[in-house]
Amino acid sequence: MSSNRKVDILLGDPKKAIIAMAIPIMVALFVAEINTVVDRAWCSGMGSDTLAAVAVVRPIYNVLVGLGTGLGVGASAVISRNIGAGKDGNAKSGCVQTIILAAAIGLVLTPILLILQPYILSALGANDVIDESAAYMNVYSTFVTLIILNGAIGGILNGQGASTLSTAMMVTLAASNIILDPMFIYVLDMGVMGASLATIVATTISLLLGLYFIHGRRTYLQISKSDMRWDRIQSRAIMTAGFPQMLEFIVLYGMDAVLNFLVIVCAGTDGLTIFSTVDGLIILMTVPAMAVGSALVPVASSAYGQKNIVRLNKSFRYALIMGIGLVTALILVLELFPEQLLYLFTYSDNMEAYRPEMVHLLSFMCLYMPLFSFNPICSGYLQAVKHPNYSVVMAVVRNLILITFFWIATSYTLDAIGIALIAGHFVGMTLMCTLTYFTSRGTEREMNLA
Repeated sequence: MSSNRKVDILLGDPKKAIIAMAIPIMVALFVAEINTVVDRAWCSGMGSDTLAAVAVVRPIYNVLVGLGTGLGVGASAVISRNIGAGKDGNAKSGCVQTIILAAAIGLVLTPILLILQPYILSALGANDVIDESAAYMNVYSTFVTLIILNGAIGGILNGQGASTLSTAMMVTLAASNIILDPMFIYVLDMGVMGASLATIVATTISLLLGLYFIHGRRTYLQISKSDMRWDRIQSRAIMTAGFPQMLEFIVLYGMDAVLNFLVIVCAGTDGLTIFSTVDGLIILMTVPAMAVGSALVPVASSAYGQKNIVRLNKSFRYALIMGIGLVTALILVLELFPEQLLYLFTYSDNMEAYRPEMVHLLSFMCLYMPLFSFNPICSGYLQAVKHPNYSVVMAVVRNLILITFFWIATSYTLDAIGIALIAGHFVGMTLMCTLTYFTSRGTEREMNLA
């Protein structure tokens, strides 16, 4: 498909645009989450302490990924909004500023993480598995810049309607990691550090592919070396749109680290192994909603740039129906095949004893899936209509609610933690939908008056 054709789809019928963009993003996210599942599966062969260490560090890695993804989502909105308004020059400059900002953020964070790493791990309750956690996190702390740049490049591609190219990046990352994991962990005998090193090598391959795409002739906006210069106005526009998304991901994944700590308080590192494994599998099944929410950002942003309220509302309604419907259907998969799915993480002799409790927890904890799924779709809409700060505030509120419920549950059992997760997401979903409804009413009045 030509780059012009991709933009025509982006600016055309919202249903077709969301499907066209959501499918490759969905494939990419599924592959990425499967990649995480494979990471856990390979690490499970080294025992519960290793899985606990992975669970402790994973939110930190996710925060780093979220910084790149958040900057990319903001860039996607700005780029597609400018394309929708016919301002290709500003859109091209937005691509360049995104790359510069991603590199700068990564270079600043690298020494900070390396210095503070021991204190971060201790604060997250990793004392019982501190050696394994440090070995796993060291590599991520060293190569922060690569992680952030990779997410930012994906957002640049999505903003131009080239979601198939960003998908190619993610599929390449995941496939490379799946191949490299057993080599680094077992063949080279690097243990848990091999898992993180495999991820970084795979990220580097993905990043190089993305840079090839945006500097070649595969995208609508042709970027050359002569375009690589600082633009204060466009960099501010990217940060204005991207910073709230970055902050939202920091809150989302940072709070996951706090929730993991509360699980440790409630049930120890063994409890964290059980909970994080089940939760990781559930997150895999929420991918359709996350993909649709990501696809909604450039589609709705382009409608907002066109000042087309009918197209804007139609894209949001269709995104809700598609995203929530797919996730609800996937609950059946978890309910019908829990033993088979959890076998991936409990195949070794020292993990088999955990399987019954994992199956039990999965049977009811998966009910939070459709509740959670409203959040990325509503967030995508808020980002598109220039209210990303609302989404950040709601992310903070939702997670504070979850922390409160988890804190109460720590006096009981792991089952209580699962129930707290469902209750917290129900309250969060209600608040998010209410905010999005009133925001949409205000946006409609604003666009009718324009």
